Amino acid sequence: MNQGQPDLKDLSRLIKVLIPMLAAFVTLGVVFYHFTEKWSWFDSLWFTIVTIATIGYGDFVPHTFAGKVFTMFYVFIGIGLFVFVANTFLRYQAIRSIQARKTRKEKNGKQD
Repeated sequence: MNQGQPDLKDLSRLIKVLIPMLAAFVTLGVVFYHFTEKWSWFDSLWFTIVTIATIGYGDFVPHTFAGKVFTMFYVFIGIGLFVFVANTFLRYQAIRSIQARKTRKEKNGKQD
């Protein structure tokens, strides 16, 4: 791979760290909204996912001061984490696809 660019092993290790981090971050939001905003567990999960994914339907909004302040920080960190995880996963898939194509070409005896 290019100098300075991660290879499949590096990206695979990174994904194995990022997925649990994202899951823990989502869990933090769900628990916070459940107890602070008094939403159901499902509604808390719904709001958390919709917020981190930047969809923002607006069907739920925090009403408490603590909920609003938490959400301001949660959005910035959550969106960054979500984008980083998605970017890492997509880079991993792209490199795998490129390597599989090279392997198929070499197997078939074709050169670019």
